Amino acid sequence: MSDSSKPTFSRPSLRWFVLLDGGIAVLSVLALHDGAYRTAREIGPLPEQKQLRALVVGTVGVHVLEASLARRMAGRRGLPPKVASRWMRQTFAIGFPSLLRLRKVEAQ
Repeated sequence: MSDSSKPTFSRPSLRWFVLLDGGIAVLSVLALHDGAYRTAREIGPLPEQKQLRALVVGTVGVHVLEASLARRMAGRRGLPPKVASRWMRQTFAIGFPSLLRLRKVEAQ
């Protein structure tokens, strides 16, 4: 494969999206929906809803930082702005599996 044909964008396995984004979705529902929280609490112990809300805010913050890092990493690798933006959006959505993939992309 010549340098010009090396991939500049790739996606992690769908399993990562299901596992990580599914977990964030469940956390968000429990944090923001009183009925779902009460039902889940009947099944087993959970942190207080206020703590779950703090986890959601923290998760968003971490993903914003990771997305910003991905944008800079892509730029340092000489990737076109559209490709760098794809890495940024993907990393915001899934986090570290995207960053691990981006680390394998060679400088252009």
